[in-house]
Amino acid sequence: MPEFYELNPINKPTFSNLIQGGTSEIKLKREDNYDYYQDIAILKYIYHYFFNHGVIPYPNYSENFINYIEASIPNLKFHGQALKTKIILLKRRFLFILRIVGYDPNIINPIHREIFDLSMGLWG
Repeated sequence: MPEFYELNPINKPTFSNLIQGGTSEIKLKREDNYDYYQDIAILKYIYHYFFNHGVIPYPNYSENFINYIEASIPNLKFHGQALKTKIILLKRRFLFILRIVGYDPNIINPIHREIFDLSMGLWG
């Protein structure tokens, strides 16, 4: 004899802050944590230092170089040793990308492209 099963309706989940076509809160939080404009500002002032002094210091950055960048960028999040580390990380990230994708990567995001182009001029 066949058995009969009763199908219960499934409750649809409700979303409180759902906007059609909007970005998720997780994505917004991830983007807010990293400030690409700080990277661009740091790279631009490394350029300024290079054009004013004729040299880009090696990773054992001088106090004069770090002070120049700190004084040039208002609201800089990195100071002293943290700024030195940030510059080293920018250079390492650039060299890593260069090794993987080469000298002319297809970068669509304009901020990432500007960071790559500035880095290419400094370390490429």
